[in-house]
Amino acid sequence: MISPRKLASLDRELRLRKIALVLQRYELDLRSSLPVDLDYLAAVERLLASDSLLPERIKERLGGTATPAAAGETLRHCNDLRHELLAHLGTAPAEWDLISPATGGLDPERRARFPARVYLDGVRSPFNVGAIFRSAEAFGVAKVYLSRATPLPTHPRARRASMGSAEVVPWEVAGPAALADEVGLFALETGGTSLEEFTFPPSGTVIVGSEELGISPELLRRADAALGRVTIPLFGSKRSLNVAAAFTVLMYRWSAVLAKER
Repeated sequence: MISPRKLASLDRELRLRKIALVLQRYELDLRSSLPVDLDYLAAVERLLASDSLLPERIKERLGGTATPAAAGETLRHCNDLRHELLAHLGTAPAEWDLISPATGGLDPERRARFPARVYLDGVRSPFNVGAIFRSAEAFGVAKVYLSRATPLPTHPRARRASMGSAEVVPWEVAGPAALADEVGLFALETGGTSLEEFTFPPSGTVIVGSEELGISPELLRRADAALGRVTIPLFGSKRSLNVAAAFTVLMYRWSAVLAKER
């Protein structure tokens, strides 16, 4: 761990970034129930208190580690202080920069798996691909098909957004022919049956389309010839959702139906 004296010798912005990393290290140790040096944290906070350019809202937080406290209180104190410093530096964290709650890891054998699949038809954003995989893992999706125009879940941005989910949810790059024999085919698209009224199949594949153009005409025709379209009722002026958010809403509903049928 870098000494308080060394921290004090650094350029101010670099010093604050280093302190943010120190706080993050302490958060990780506290989450793992490892011992932490409260005296060191107190010294770091005294160094922050001497910074005349720090806003008062940050200085008001200082002193929370000067005396022993419950690990949970110290953890939250370090987390709040770290994010205040990052905001002061103009560094907004992405979700993958956050420390996720401990879940015991992703074990493919422990996750529920329903006969529900999703076909990503030209989803262009790696972030959306990763977010869809994260929701697919959470709601027991058995498999994700990716059109050739969709970024792979191994893309760095997709991997970060999936938070490890792409490693446990089976996936395959496939063309429309992969859906040729799918009788439980339907589309997540506007102009269809409301989510509350749609009859979800006990086994099937939902098609999710491009952020820009939606589902391709060919696949939309196939869905319409099978089970049709499901639509999420919206009440805002824009009347649209991010594709990953829309998929999450749909899977919440579909997985609840499938869970009851088990």
